[in-house]
Amino acid sequence: MFFREISASLYAWDLADEGIERILDNVQEMTNCNSVYLIALMHHEKRPLTDFFYPHNPVRKTYCPEDSRAYWHPDLSFYDKTPIKPRTSERDLLKDTDWLATCIEAVRKRGLKTGVEISHTIIDKERAAGEFEHCMQHNIYGDRISQLICFNNPDSREYAVSLFAEMAGRYDLDYIQTCLIPFSAGRSVRGSSLPAARLLGTVLGGCFCEHCARAAAAKGLDYEKIKQDLLVLADSVSNPTLEQAHELALLCASNTSQTAILMENPSLYEWLNFRRDSLTDFFKEVHTRSHAAKADIDIRLNAYISADAELSGIDLRALKPHLDSIRSSDYSEQSGDPARLEFKRKWLLSVRRAVGDDMYFLSAIGVRPKATPELIRQGVVVSAECGADGLTMGHYDGASYSNLRAIKEGMEIADVEMA
Repeated sequence: MFFREISASLYAWDLADEGIERILDNVQEMTNCNSVYLIALMHHEKRPLTDFFYPHNPVRKTYCPEDSRAYWHPDLSFYDKTPIKPRTSERDLLKDTDWLATCIEAVRKRGLKTGVEISHTIIDKERAAGEFEHCMQHNIYGDRISQLICFNNPDSREYAVSLFAEMAGRYDLDYIQTCLIPFSAGRSVRGSSLPAARLLGTVLGGCFCEHCARAAAAKGLDYEKIKQDLLVLADSVSNPTLEQAHELALLCASNTSQTAILMENPSLYEWLNFRRDSLTDFFKEVHTRSHAAKADIDIRLNAYISADAELSGIDLRALKPHLDSIRSSDYSEQSGDPARLEFKRKWLLSVRRAVGDDMYFLSAIGVRPKATPELIRQGVVVSAECGADGLTMGHYDGASYSNLRAIKEGMEIADVEMA
């Protein structure tokens, strides 16, 4: 059995603090790494994510990045059809360097694959609540949903697609990876974890903006009827009458299936299909524009939603023609619970079933606390048994050296070699 790729993800401040050469020495020696990518558009998130302090950063104990900043020097001509432009870092440590170019140059000198990630949110909170509020997803009551872009809004869609086009057109990359947050899936009814309650709670998600209304009408849907039907459901979830509260209590205490909910609410089924089609159309445009800029670029989905992904509009079977590879973002190892690896196995097999044996598929391994070397070794074995084509670490900045070395040790146990 062979792995074709083992990838490591880096941040711009990692490069500034540790230095790219030291980092590359570490990941190559400890993990068999042959692929490195920069998370070049990163949301606001305290680093390291799962511990108080960095395990091996020589400069600082922790770092809090700016929200949704670009760590390359954008060519604004790629964004001339949208008012939205990438917002770059304003910090002295980072603002004067094109960190993507720095990473690529060092990685290529070693003959390794290289890529880039466009992360969860691509418009910062400040602009999402201000000048680009109209580009965000809105719930059925017209309220903006945080900083999640609407995939049917022409300005936010063009901006998102242009990010991929610039990466493919300007930089020497093998792949462009994204874990862009899809449609908001709302929230579960009364906090219940039952599938039917999760499904019904999507009516509090997005998007119900004017652009979605036009897109739905263009697909021949009776959008106004769908919205009115779903508004009744939304009211019953968010502000129920006594009768509706009783009905929801029965639902959450019963074994009512998602199938039953959809049969009772055909408008909900139509709306879920519409969101799936909208997201699939978006990735089709991303794939087409990116491959027009660079024919052999790999568009890679970072599939970080490992349960009820369809409630956010993700249908891997529908997306497959518009993707070149998939990265499973399951980090069960860092739960610290050996039993969690059985969930990982089921998730990996569900992805492989959806996309087929021919899709290039990487399995993520959680190397951050509370992961242990033993859990990491087991995760590598599970990944090999589930037909992964390679591994990808999440993430270098928070990983102890013993956890990094466990990647190579797990390959030895699984009897896997590098292709």
